[in-house]
Amino acid sequence: TGVYTRKKESFTGSSQTYKAEELKSVGNQNLIQSLKVLDPAFAVLENNEFGSDPNKLPDLEIRGKSSIVGLKEQFGEDPNQPLFILDGFETTLEKVYDLDMNRVASVTLLKDAAAKAIYGSKAGNGVVVIETIRPKSGELRVYYSGNFGIEAPDLTGYDLMNAEEKLAYEVQIGMYGPARGLITAYDSYKKVYDDVVRGVDTYWLSKPLRTGFSNKHSVTLEGGDERMRYQFGLYYNNVAGVMKKSDRSTLNVNTTLSYSYRNLLFRNTIEFSRNWSKNSPYGSFSEYTSLNPYWAPYDEDGNLIKEFTVHKGQSDESIYEYHYYNPLYNATLNTKDKSGYTEVQDNFSADWRI
Repeated sequence: TGVYTRKKESFTGSSQTYKAEELKSVGNQNLIQSLKVLDPAFAVLENNEFGSDPNKLPDLEIRGKSSIVGLKEQFGEDPNQPLFILDGFETTLEKVYDLDMNRVASVTLLKDAAAKAIYGSKAGNGVVVIETIRPKSGELRVYYSGNFGIEAPDLTGYDLMNAEEKLAYEVQIGMYGPARGLITAYDSYKKVYDDVVRGVDTYWLSKPLRTGFSNKHSVTLEGGDERMRYQFGLYYNNVAGVMKKSDRSTLNVNTTLSYSYRNLLFRNTIEFSRNWSKNSPYGSFSEYTSLNPYWAPYDEDGNLIKEFTVHKGQSDESIYEYHYYNPLYNATLNTKDKSGYTEVQDNFSADWRI
């Protein structure tokens, strides 16, 4: 339960425990993704707006919504999010998201109201109890784990018009009508037509994307005797997003000392965590899905075009034209969208086996 260990037969609530071997057998991306695969009650909600953004924390639910929807946007916190307990201490979703899976010994999901008897109202949405591996006695042992991954965009679900098809569609719906005023609809049509004839056919969806290479490394040292045991861990994880120049890096250094004397057990863990998160300067991917294929991102001199003009119809007195900014141009303005956190945490616990 995160507070004490008892036989499952004597626990009246609904719970499920997963060992480290089970968690790693379904993936090594992070703990959240493994739990999503293993337990149908642990739901990670898909958010098409953010796609595979490595800096977007997932929206979680255990056994459905138990609160009013829409409060996350108003207060910045998700009222349907479960409570996370790491080695008996409350922690955040972000820390669990960045946690080294090689440190995890087991995860127990407490799914119903019986958990409220232990943790109070915070447990109303369920509890995720995480136990890390305890130091083992014996000679000094060193463990290393390395993983490499590829983040690749998948655009097979899109079937968009090419430049010639889009122009034909616009003519069919009457975007280019009879001449009106000084600037005619024919002039707008002629410009687009000339660009299509000279071969302009931009596939905008691929412009802000890349294939990202990710890597993570974990080193653990442990040893000691029956009374004094020690453990030291070093973990680094870098995830490169599919949007250009987006990534998330995490560095964690932790050490654990445990000392037992008769029926007393003292345990102290010191942990240093540093995170760097960088969002793409290329904006939102949804911007590129609405750009016309007959627009060329660069001019004849190879310079990025700042904005595009499109004819959108006319009245008896004037012609309506709209201007769209080139999102690729925004990426050249040297703007940066970064965030991160630095945390030093010390947890001390004492057990007395009466």
